[in-house]
Amino acid sequence: MGFIDAIKNYWKETGHIYAKNFKRVVLTAPFWILAGSLALTSTGIIRYFYLTEARHDQYMASYWGESSDVGFRQLSVYARGMESSGDYPIPLYMNNGSSLRKSDINTIRTNLQIIVDSSKGNAKDKGLADDGSPRGWTDCYSSYFDTTVRDAGIQGDVKESDWKNCEIVGVGGDYRAFHPFEYMSGGFLPATCVDMDQIVLNDSIAWTLFGSYDVVGNRVVIADREFIVTGVVREQDTAIDREVGTDAPRAYIYFNAMEAIAKAHGASADPAAAAGGDQASQSGTDAAASTGDVTATTDCAVLCYEAMLPELVKGVANSDFKSAIGYTENDPKFFVVSNTGRFNVLKVWDFVMPLGENTEKLRAYDFPYWERASQITTTHLFVDIICVLAGAVLLIIGIVTSVLRWHKKPLVIESNTDDEDDEEEKLLLEAQTK
Repeated sequence: MGFIDAIKNYWKETGHIYAKNFKRVVLTAPFWILAGSLALTSTGIIRYFYLTEARHDQYMASYWGESSDVGFRQLSVYARGMESSGDYPIPLYMNNGSSLRKSDINTIRTNLQIIVDSSKGNAKDKGLADDGSPRGWTDCYSSYFDTTVRDAGIQGDVKESDWKNCEIVGVGGDYRAFHPFEYMSGGFLPATCVDMDQIVLNDSIAWTLFGSYDVVGNRVVIADREFIVTGVVREQDTAIDREVGTDAPRAYIYFNAMEAIAKAHGASADPAAAAGGDQASQSGTDAAASTGDVTATTDCAVLCYEAMLPELVKGVANSDFKSAIGYTENDPKFFVVSNTGRFNVLKVWDFVMPLGENTEKLRAYDFPYWERASQITTTHLFVDIICVLAGAVLLIIGIVTSVLRWHKKPLVIESNTDDEDDEEEKLLLEAQTK
């Protein structure tokens, strides 16, 4: 019996200690709640600023308007195309309800220039420039496809291993105004096309082909057409950028050169897609093909059009842009983004909520790497917003529990309870001594 009594006394003693320690933890709960609130809130805010500051391509309007008294807004529209069934999967124009082509860009430019000119009063420099480029604002357009490239300087027989996989981005307009690069050598393609056979490589494909970044003047071959290298660039290099493939081989040519490649190699609409095939195309045409909404031509599709518009009144440029491209809220055939301000809290919340609502709509488009990176950033920012909100809720709970904890009446009860606990410990020790 003595052994059993000893066990009972042990559990009585330790149980009393555990209960007392638990009580102390409960009494310090307000501290832990406030600490958790601080951790969640600070983490969310720090990550929010870090992620948004890393997306330089979404803040180009601030750089464009640095030397101007007028604010600017950066806007983008993403359209669909149909993958070519020729030797090279160049996206082709589908129809005027969901696709854009170069002639549409000219119409959009004219419409936007009229709107911009209306704010100039009696100024003389109105209308598009002689070469058809915007005056007082700027824009660019692009499309992209995957193919292979090789060093044009290879002597003798060209082996299959000499051809390297590479994404080709066909660009027009002032592409540099929207996409900041780190220049490893040379520069980017001028906004006005002087030599259609110029090409800019990113650091990945330059190193793969030549083992160097100082390769200005070298030549590469795409689709039996030689291009001369005028620059080597490095795209943004955050973890999110690498996730969407900014470190993959990529080269930039003029949109006109891409059109020439399509024409030379007999690019035509993919008959399987036009018939409503089950296989989704690279250019995001599965939704249109499945409904038979396809009238593809041999014109190359513009998958992304971007504009930098002056904005005297907030929100007006966005409305003008949608009007110029024929966008309607009730039947949105394009995906339109206001890059300026897209990372504010309300825009982030609206993009994600309700959960999954945008998923089906976004699947219809083949987004370029820079837009995919921005969408992933938006999703991460939504998580940070949730962290800050959770931190705010914990802060309120922590304040309330702190007030209750340090109220006079609980303090008296706590003091009496502690005295009773101490007395019980003394009695227990005396009993053990006897």
